[in-house]
Amino acid sequence: MSFSNKLITIFIVLFINISSAQSEEKIVYIDLDYVVSNTKAGKLIISNLEKSKKIALSKFEKKEKELKKIEDDINKQKNILSQEELKKKLVEFRKEIAIFQNERQMVINDFNKKKIDEFNNFFKKITPIIQSYVSERNIEIVLDRKNIFVASKKKDITNEIIKLIDSKIK
Repeated sequence: MSFSNKLITIFIVLFINISSAQSEEKIVYIDLDYVVSNTKAGKLIISNLEKSKKIALSKFEKKEKELKKIEDDINKQKNILSQEELKKKLVEFRKEIAIFQNERQMVINDFNKKKIDEFNNFFKKITPIIQSYVSERNIEIVLDRKNIFVASKKKDITNEIIKLIDSKIK
């Protein structure tokens, strides 16, 4: 037997052994988006974020209506006011728009930061729960559902994790 045949045989044997060893590993997946939207704690976070978003939106809609009214008033007075008075009103109006846009951007940034913080805290709470579940069942790898093309539904632990989280986090 030549050297190349021996080498090929060794690679085949190693490949078969590695494949069978890997098939014994327990790999499961979880749909984290579904976990967030279907656990009690996740629903509470989403509900609170929606409420604060609605409050901010209603505040901005009110301010936009006021600014639109001011703009309409300026347009109606265009022919009546002198150039200086018109420029003065336009400068004031533009300042108010700039202030409004800055406030709006600050609220959006604060909301996004709050959203990130809330979900980070949520994941800090559920990670130990998932880790204990994984260690109890001798699971080697847990993948996120988004990163899987096709898998057996038997490998989905999402509903089990939701029940576990709901029982542990109040």
